[in-house]
Amino acid sequence: MPKQIIIAEEHRIAAVFAEDQIQELIVATGTHQVGDIYLGVVENVLPGIDAAFVNIGDTSRNGFIHVSDLGPLRLKRTAGAITELLAPQQKVLVQVMKEPTGNKGPRLTGNISLPGRYLVLMPYGRGVNLSRRITNEAERHRLRALGILVKPAGMGLLVRTEAEGVSEEAILEDLEFLQRQWETIQQQAASSRPPQLLGRDDDFIQKVLRDVYSSDVNRIVVDTPEGVKRVKQHLKNWNANRPVGVLIDYHQEPIPIL
Repeated sequence: MPKQIIIAEEHRIAAVFAEDQIQELIVATGTHQVGDIYLGVVENVLPGIDAAFVNIGDTSRNGFIHVSDLGPLRLKRTAGAITELLAPQQKVLVQVMKEPTGNKGPRLTGNISLPGRYLVLMPYGRGVNLSRRITNEAERHRLRALGILVKPAGMGLLVRTEAEGVSEEAILEDLEFLQRQWETIQQQAASSRPPQLLGRDDDFIQKVLRDVYSSDVNRIVVDTPEGVKRVKQHLKNWNANRPVGVLIDYHQEPIPIL
């Protein structure tokens, strides 16, 4: 089924359409966005609900983390109660997994993940996992073998659907980019004073294309001329040349794109 991606870059909103129906909506407008990585500081620990509140820079709402989402903080110790794993004023590296709503602050996790075009690097994860949407057995064997071969020690990898049929060189470039990103975050965490934002998808067009672009997309519409150029450049980088049949349009009408 042919799809269209409509990107309102100025408002950081995008939509995926199929047969004139919205299939997916991407919004990146809040102060704390899903995927943001922060160096936070524990404000208080609540043993009754096995959770803690973490200051990540919002003066009115702290982030919330449950003991089941502590990730490496939990793996490093044998204790199970959150009071034995976290303490007030402790620095923690966390990622936003759910944006704030109403009076509730963002939901946080210690299980950091860094998404690329073909891979997701999980610095505190384990093993190599493949997208279930990759159904060709020969391709699954190839990608699993490659993942096992290149996976950084002590980390985990998820091979995304978009890796199917992609050259080993392109996948390795994606992994190297993610490793450099993680090294930068670690360096910033070591030298920063919490609360501090350490990682965010600032290029909205790249984020949208990385997350929702696929071979069944036949049209992409953007509301800025600079955005059109960047769409073409990203697709060229990922596909060696512009995919046949993908129309890239610049929305110039006075009516808002969405």
